Amino acid sequence: MRAAVLWTGGKDSALAFQASLNVYDIRRLICFVPAEGRQFYAHPTELMELQARKIEMPIEFVPISEPYKQSYRQQIEAMRDTGIEILITGDISTVDGMPNWIEEVAKGLIEVYKPLWELDRYTILDTLISDKFKVVCSLAYKKHFQQTIAGRYFDADLISELKQLPIDACGEQGEYHTWVLDAPFFKEPVQLEGTHVVDADEYYYLTYEQAI
Repeated sequence: MRAAVLWTGGKDSALAFQASLNVYDIRRLICFVPAEGRQFYAHPTELMELQARKIEMPIEFVPISEPYKQSYRQQIEAMRDTGIEILITGDISTVDGMPNWIEEVAKGLIEVYKPLWELDRYTILDTLISDKFKVVCSLAYKKHFQQTIAGRYFDADLISELKQLPIDACGEQGEYHTWVLDAPFFKEPVQLEGTHVVDADEYYYLTYEQAI
């Protein structure tokens, strides 16, 4: 079946991509973005474009506006009309106890595949090491970390720390965000030059001068 991966550039969408490679015929990456073009600190669109080139997979930025549910449904219907039969998402669990948003807006239009759903968080994090993903924390909220993890790479030490904190270890409730710089399905890694961690009001986030 022809599929598209909902892509954020972070670890969960990348793990979902890998888990689906031998299950579905992945045709492209999809990223829903605000129609007004708001900048993402956690997931810059230019970095996602570079990731797509490294994967050798087209990426499509799909604009969403109010009313949101109607907008999502219209865009998903348009994807279905181009032949996409499955949407693959890296969602792990409910957020704030709400129903899964993509399943909600895709109901009756297209199937949704969630290969990471309710998997053990420690197993998910350990997969990053065992499968040689290169992942960096792109943004971390101050209220969850005594010392920020923004700018740190997901090595055994950081993963061990995350497992001991009173948070969702995978950041599923928005505690932190990530960029994937290399994965088994990348043709070559993303390289960042001139990285710098910025102190914002509620969080720290990672910036860079150049990505190649």
